[in-house]
Amino acid sequence: MKRLPAAAYSFCIAFVASVGGFLFGYDLAVMGVANQYLKTQFHLSEWWHGFSTASATLGCAAGPFLGAWLCDRIGRRRTLLGASLLLALGSLLTAIPRDIVTFNVFRIVGGVGVGLCSIASPMYIAEVAPPRRRGALGFMYQLAIVAGCILSILVACRLADGTSLDSPCWRWMFGSELIPVALFLGFLFFIPETPRWLAARDRDEEALAVLTRIENPEYARKEIAEIRQSLREETGRWGELIQPGLRKALLIGILLAIFNNYTGWSGIYNYLPEIFKRAGYLETTDANYQYLLAFSFMGAMTLIACFFVDRLGRRPLWLIGALLMIGANILVGGLFQGNATGLPVLLGIFLMAIPHSFALGPLPWLMMSELYPTRNRARAVAITTTALWITSFFPVMLFPLLQKISMNTLGTISGVFFFYAFLSLLALIFGAMLLPETKGKTLEQIAESWKR
Repeated sequence: MKRLPAAAYSFCIAFVASVGGFLFGYDLAVMGVANQYLKTQFHLSEWWHGFSTASATLGCAAGPFLGAWLCDRIGRRRTLLGASLLLALGSLLTAIPRDIVTFNVFRIVGGVGVGLCSIASPMYIAEVAPPRRRGALGFMYQLAIVAGCILSILVACRLADGTSLDSPCWRWMFGSELIPVALFLGFLFFIPETPRWLAARDRDEEALAVLTRIENPEYARKEIAEIRQSLREETGRWGELIQPGLRKALLIGILLAIFNNYTGWSGIYNYLPEIFKRAGYLETTDANYQYLLAFSFMGAMTLIACFFVDRLGRRPLWLIGALLMIGANILVGGLFQGNATGLPVLLGIFLMAIPHSFALGPLPWLMMSELYPTRNRARAVAITTTALWITSFFPVMLFPLLQKISMNTLGTISGVFFFYAFLSLLALIFGAMLLPETKGKTLEQIAESWKR
């Protein structure tokens, strides 16, 4: 890696860190196929079906505060090493249980690993990326999440192909994660620690060397001076986060986390095969492959978004995404209310994937790691990421119940999508009134802006 040009070097180390997002996507998306088998084989009620589908997010919610302590104590890179070991343990032990309680316990263990990745990976990328490329490199994390989803769904679909719902193929679905986890573990030994963590530990020479490899010597000298000045002005205490300025930044981070989950896609993606069955794709294999197709389309949209985030800016993308999500939710709800089936519903779900993939999904992960000063970053990101995981648990957990309520009141599941259209409207108002623009600014300039 030392012989690579600066742009290629920063891309490569950010790419390795983004593999944490790949494992996040792989671990969570496989449940969209596997939960049908779990429901049949363990005879799950709606409550247990929802809880088992969402249980990993309980571990995800516990991961960030452990991750904040580890990121500050041992560094971002070593935290990712610990996360990969927990993911390996969770993958192995969810493949072998004989009862649903044991299964959920080890899903939560793996979820802690996902939670550690969800704080350490975006933070690592934000701290090594030059300002002019930070948006694109930050979006690479979301792209990696989607890629992990696509591969896990593809593997799950292949394992499930032609099987009945009493097949034990779901065990291989969870066990298959061991392969990418092992690769990630190996890659981590070839990347450096972030320059900001090194500088916070008074290891300026090492930090300067990393910054020089990322961009050039002039950039490195200027950046290390800004980092040192910022560190002198920070205490790094928890109480600093509720002082004027940073308090607003923390609120914005929490709202980004909430709207990441409460605009539609995050609440339904684990149930897409079931939704597609209601839309006329009655065969389990057909519904599973429509699930794969939806995520493949989402991946393409996220890849395109990487080229626009540093050109258009964060705030315009958010406003466009929220507006499109309102329309997509209303459209899909109307299709179900009108008893539409087949291609129109499939296209409607694809439309929901567009605003999530280029704005509402990746922007929270990017901006939650941009908004805060170096000494406070791990703590603030722990709070906002925990908020993200807690709020992600409930839409997944409650979807079977919301679906049942909508069926009882409207005769279709359209009410679920109308509900998310309203929440997407709130996301639009938030973007218009509170969301700042961070395009092209250094992390230190963003931190300084809150003091004004």
